[in-house]
Amino acid sequence: MKEDSKRLLRGMTEVRDQYILEAEVFYQEKEDPGLAKESVKKGEEAKEEKECTEKERIDKEKKRSKIQDAKKKKILTLPRVLGISLSIAAACMVLFIRSHTHAPKSGSPGSLSLEGTQGENSDGATMSEWNVEEVDSLQKAKELTGFDLRIPEGKEPFTKKTFTVIGDDMIDVRYLQEETSALGYDIRKARGEGDISGDYTKYAETQEVDLKARKVTLKGEAGTYSLALWEEKGFSYAVRAGEKPMTKEEILEIVGAVD
Repeated sequence: MKEDSKRLLRGMTEVRDQYILEAEVFYQEKEDPGLAKESVKKGEEAKEEKECTEKERIDKEKKRSKIQDAKKKKILTLPRVLGISLSIAAACMVLFIRSHTHAPKSGSPGSLSLEGTQGENSDGATMSEWNVEEVDSLQKAKELTGFDLRIPEGKEPFTKKTFTVIGDDMIDVRYLQEETSALGYDIRKARGEGDISGDYTKYAETQEVDLKARKVTLKGEAGTYSLALWEEKGFSYAVRAGEKPMTKEEILEIVGAVD
């Protein structure tokens, strides 16, 4: 088939090259059988080459599709992983805030913390494992612990009192301001020996004082005191000042009224 005829078929129709080659072979068989075989061979080679190219194109498309799918999975998985991580971080933050909000600070005079309190009860349990129960009167506290406690009346502005039983071996009395409930000081008494104050601040000054046959340890700084400790007749005692430390005379006046 002449080149002019081929161009005419391509321009006038949408006939594929494969069919043009077949038509060319048809005419060549009439004119020259040898040339027709050569054209058939070329046509088959062209067809095979085209099929191979098409196969490579399909393989490339499949590979590209797999890569895109993998990227999509990563994109979808990443927010999920981040979401889980953020949830865990948020839960940890909540636990951290709760533990620091509800747990009294170590060494704070106004706290009712049992953490770090020395001593053990008769069963060998540490005081930090005991229950804390607020009661409505000193008499109720005496009934629960089985021992008496004599305390002074509060002075203005700290005239409001609360009573707490710690385990079954300690009484804690807090003296508060009526309107604001600010802590003025508290008094503790417990069976056994040791520091039961729960206040382990490292004060700059420590002084030993004899008061009515009692050896009282005072702790504070700059001539004022936040803590008084002593032991007597099988019991331990502690007086702790609130936010405002006391003078030596003030804290010893409270100590002398406790029994």
